[in-house]
Order: sequence, then structure tokens, then C-alpha cells
Amino acid sequence: MNLLIENPMVLGTIEQVNHAPTLHYDEDDFRDIYGSLIVSNDDYMQFLNGDVVHMDNIHTYLEEHYQAEFCTKK
Repeated sequence: MNLLIENPMVLGTIEQVNHAPTLHYDEDDFRDIYGSLIVSNDDYMQFLNGDVVHMDNIHTYLEEHYQAEFCTKK
């Protein structure tokens, strides 16, 4: 099975090498409140209300729950 790639950063096709799954899911892995998978060595935050948020989603969480405004100094 070949997959055609349309992403301009990836040219050509991806060829399937074998039928083994490439993603290993460990029993200790879990998801944050936004559905992001948290695996070994991932950074995440736990809040007092029990929410768990992957660092990739922390800006969204702080904007939604704390009305934080993120700025860039130019």
C-alpha cells in the first residue's frame, strides 16, 4: 500500500514496509481533557480541579479557564 502525500514539506509517497503497528500504546498512557495522548516523557499539567492538560494544549486551557491573553513582544 502506498500513500500519496500532498503536504508540500513531504514530497513523493510513503511505502508501507511491514504490517507491524508503528504506535505502541502502553497501559500507563492516557489522554488530556482535549484528547491529546500523553505518553512516557511527555510534559503535562495537573490542576487542582482534576484537569490534566498536555503542554501542547496549555495555552488553550489557560485562555478558556483563566481568561489569559498570550502576547508576543515585538
